[in-house]
Amino acid sequence: MTLVSIIMTAWKPREDWLREAVASVLAERECDIELVLIDDGNDLPIRDMLADVSDPSLRVIRIAHGGHYAARNAGLKAARGDYARFFDADDVAVEGSTGRLLAAAQAHGPGTAAYGWTQMCDDQLAPYRLLSGDCQGDVVEDFLLNRFDVYIHGILFPRAALDRVGAWNETYRLMGDRDFVLRAFEQAPVCRLAEAVTLYRRHPASITRSASAADAVRAGLQVLEDYFARHPEHRGSNLERTAYKNLHLLRCRQFLRLRDFPAAIRQLALAARRDPAAVTALVLRSLARRVTRSRRRTP
Repeated sequence: MTLVSIIMTAWKPREDWLREAVASVLAERECDIELVLIDDGNDLPIRDMLADVSDPSLRVIRIAHGGHYAARNAGLKAARGDYARFFDADDVAVEGSTGRLLAAAQAHGPGTAAYGWTQMCDDQLAPYRLLSGDCQGDVVEDFLLNRFDVYIHGILFPRAALDRVGAWNETYRLMGDRDFVLRAFEQAPVCRLAEAVTLYRRHPASITRSASAADAVRAGLQVLEDYFARHPEHRGSNLERTAYKNLHLLRCRQFLRLRDFPAAIRQLALAARRDPAAVTALVLRSLARRVTRSRRRTP
């Protein structure tokens, strides 16, 4: 029987959210799983928080505090499964989703990763946006160009591919997930399970909520720099130009939402430096739409 390792890390978790996350993973009945829960040096040991949970599928491993990615590395080393799925201590697995991801991956052949959709929720798990996609096969370019919006919690990885990927890069403060997923997609083709598999809880303490836009710019650049360092054959290519242009345009829009106009202009200028024609056309289309809307509002 195929075993799937669910690797969850916990650092100062809310006990009720932790219990909900653990219960949702252990409720899996469509495949054999082990839950490898890494206690990242919490003041109150996770074993004490879960003292009444006696499920044999649960293994709690306590380590010295080293951060999110170091904890995931510890979990990956301890995992015994043929496949692995990463999870956080404040999210919820959709019932049976791991088994259905496994069935999809196996149906597409050895070494295939499977992904499902992520339901974005508020801190009370009220849904507000669904992250979906339809990319399959070799998805590296789609992922690199921000055409494939998928969260790691919804991906089931074959262990053989992860062994080729290697460890999480612990130098990342932000977007270590994106770096790891990109490296994994370089090693494994991908298939889609067209359903939500994760309820992703966003709250003020989330890394994605607490990080600054400037942090996101630096982390995004690091992901691209590391990718093109691994693939120097793409240096100077249209792929490299488009990847950097798309990143700067994405951050430009983020700064605009924050009403940080000087930072938005800097990102737009950096995008234009990578692809002047494409950015000029984009700006002209945006201006044309604004003029059209203004005329419609004029009596």
